[in-house]
Amino acid sequence: MTAALVLPDLTALPKTGPLFGRAALTARRKGKASSSIPANAVTLRGLRFDAAHIAAYNAVCGLPEGTFALTYPQVLAAPLHMHVLLQSNYPFPLLGMVHIANVIEQKAVLDLDASYDLRVQVGDSRRVPQGLEVDLRTELLAGTEPVWSAVTTVLHRLPGKPGARKAPPPPPPAAAAQYRPFSVPEDIGRRYAPVSKDYNPIHLYALTAKAFGFPRAIAHGMWSVARCLGELLPQLDQAPARLEVRFKQPLLLPSRVTLKFQARNQGFDFDLLAREGGKLHLSGRLDGSLK
Repeated sequence: MTAALVLPDLTALPKTGPLFGRAALTARRKGKASSSIPANAVTLRGLRFDAAHIAAYNAVCGLPEGTFALTYPQVLAAPLHMHVLLQSNYPFPLLGMVHIANVIEQKAVLDLDASYDLRVQVGDSRRVPQGLEVDLRTELLAGTEPVWSAVTTVLHRLPGKPGARKAPPPPPPAAAAQYRPFSVPEDIGRRYAPVSKDYNPIHLYALTAKAFGFPRAIAHGMWSVARCLGELLPQLDQAPARLEVRFKQPLLLPSRVTLKFQARNQGFDFDLLAREGGKLHLSGRLDGSLK
């Protein structure tokens, strides 16, 4: 059993440059399917939102002006996710780790002038045919009350023959779908990186992405889902309270894509597809029920 670490509280987000440097050093880790996953945790105290940064995020993601997107705290928390996974008791390398899913819930309207605490903890893990999935749990706290939460799921691929794949879920009931085509520019990774502080080389240039096995740079997953929200939010009567998304295949840059969506209750089911060939990049569900 590997002991969990409750790390000292932070008063500022860790700088991502040193975090990526430390992540490269984790390549020597040799985690196995049987490895114990420690429930490392850390809390950032006194987080305050920056209106200029929110505006820059909205602009690069194509979100309506004045929006506080469900995805925004997730982006802020990313350095904390790296911080808990970089601790020496965590058995897997961060290089090659794949972000595969998110479930995000907003429980109350946020006061953007207030101070919050942001807490991250390593959560459940499970063996899947492709490797080991690990959940990272994030909460935005007003005092002791969570006002926003997320479960981020990452995949560590493991050597060996993969097990049997689960049957795909049944398709949703037939309904009228709408389609919104848009183009994803070649430089979107470089434009999003200063806002998200995610300078992973797979997102920046074709040359740096090729070093990691990609034919071209790929879009940040959280940019892709936020760009989908930019198309969906203007059509909701009220602010969304829940977002589920599962990332499927990398979105190479540049690309032409189509957002396919259909109404469901107070929200939408949606898919982001390649315009040629129909390759599925992500699937999601947005619930618009926050009063």
